[in-house]
Amino acid sequence: MATNAASVPTASVGDYVGWLARRWWLVALAVAVGAVGGLGVAATQPKVYVSETKVLVMQVGQDTTTKVNLDTESQVVRSTTVGGAAKNLLNTDTPVEELVSRVTVTVPANTSVLSITFDAPTVAEAQRGSQAFAQAYLDQRAAEAQKNVDVQGAAMRDEIAGLTKQLDEVAAQLVGLAANSADRQKAVQKQQILTSQINTLNARLIPLLATTVKPGNILSAATKPTSPAKPDLMLYLVSGVAIGLLLGLAGALVLDRMDSRIYHSRQIPYRNDVPVLMEVQRGRDKAVADAASALGREFSLLRNVLRVAAGAARGGRPSATDALLICGAAPGPAVEFVVANLAAAFARSGERVVIVCTDSTSHLPGMLGVSPSRGLGDVIAGEVTLDSALYAVPAIRGVSLLGAGRLDPRVELPVAAVSDLLAQLQQQADRVLLATAPPSRAVDAQALSEIAASVLLVVETRVARAEDVEESVEQVARVQGPLAGLLVVRSPRVARKVKVKAKAAPGAAIVDQPVAPAAADLPRAGREFDQTMVIPRVGEDGDRIEFWAGGTTDSKVNGKRTSSSDQTTSADLR
Repeated sequence: MATNAASVPTASVGDYVGWLARRWWLVALAVAVGAVGGLGVAATQPKVYVSETKVLVMQVGQDTTTKVNLDTESQVVRSTTVGGAAKNLLNTDTPVEELVSRVTVTVPANTSVLSITFDAPTVAEAQRGSQAFAQAYLDQRAAEAQKNVDVQGAAMRDEIAGLTKQLDEVAAQLVGLAANSADRQKAVQKQQILTSQINTLNARLIPLLATTVKPGNILSAATKPTSPAKPDLMLYLVSGVAIGLLLGLAGALVLDRMDSRIYHSRQIPYRNDVPVLMEVQRGRDKAVADAASALGREFSLLRNVLRVAAGAARGGRPSATDALLICGAAPGPAVEFVVANLAAAFARSGERVVIVCTDSTSHLPGMLGVSPSRGLGDVIAGEVTLDSALYAVPAIRGVSLLGAGRLDPRVELPVAAVSDLLAQLQQQADRVLLATAPPSRAVDAQALSEIAASVLLVVETRVARAEDVEESVEQVARVQGPLAGLLVVRSPRVARKVKVKAKAAPGAAIVDQPVAPAAADLPRAGREFDQTMVIPRVGEDGDRIEFWAGGTTDSKVNGKRTSSSDQTTSADLR
């Protein structure tokens, strides 16, 4: 579609993520390398097995109102005291601190259970370590509880012994006191108090001595791990993928910023005096689009624009010829594609078109289905006549081709001779299209732009670079060439090619060329296919000059009537 050349190109959302679509292979490669690297790092890590033992913690002692603080108990499990006892049970030389560091204690919510886990390089060591710490914890808690019971019992016995001694002393005093004396009454009361205290202590001591210490029990023995807990393959894999993704995105962004190739029209260096006339998509199969297709209509619109731009580009200055020069900003198949479709568009409007190719490496003849043995170089050298070097394009009626012929790419093209040939061609054709090599590769485009009516610069995406466009525009501007504008051709990612053995200059290599279009009759110009109005020309004698039309309609050229079925000139279809 045509682009608005009067406004400064603005970036869209697609521009910001377009670099990701173009560099997806780099991101995918980085992700794959990151995943493999993560798994590789995981493979180098030592395997760690984890075994778990669950312990039910019970209240010890006679005070059942106080709940056990499991947070405190979890710290007791990881204490050096328990660690030393576990070391003795394991009968190992591993330091206590290292054993404790391999223990993890968790408390399931709303329970009185401690989950004791132990990690080790082997399954057996992990099981033995978890079981040892659980047993050592219970043993230590039982020992502490029993110690508390013994301390309390000893204290009570000492207190009972002291009270018993006092009671004996009071009993000895009662023997020497009168029966009704006040001292005897006091001694009796004290005797009763001491007896009561002794009885109370005995009542507390007897159950205490009968208490069985039960700190808890093991609910489930140490589990046998079926697979190593470390390294976590999924964790390493996800980490490697994440790192690879970040590096891939960074690399893709940096690579895209360093890449000066043009991928869409908004990347073309902005200039007020060089508009972007249109942006079209190059097909993969057909070289020449049908008139009724969307691409065919776009080239018809471009044809109309170029007719007007030919005069506007020169600013009113006269041109030596009425030729339209078409060149690319960089070498690529887009120029041949544009020339072939523009020639078809001009032919659909009733014009006779001659294509002049000055690039000896161009694939245009093969694209049009022509195998020329003579061309421009032969005509300039005087070996053949101009008429004998013209070849009709079988797929497009009304279009002839003057190939490059034996042009030496090392020798500069004689502009004066080409100008004379163009003047002769304009006597036989209504439109001359000049297809030249890119200005960055040869000076033909710059030299011929001085004599051309207008210049169309083709920018092929994924091929042309920003500096190529700037250099090409600058070269045409230096000779005040009539640059009509830019045509952006979006190239497909994969172009289908076949190997065509075409007749070329001696010593030229056989190259891969696009598939030539199948010969087919183009529909006549009309409102059904083309909205362009064809205005008949009037000759000097006032007679109407008619050009090619379908069928056998007679035409009058230069005042002489001929039949379209006859061979009127050597430039007509052979």
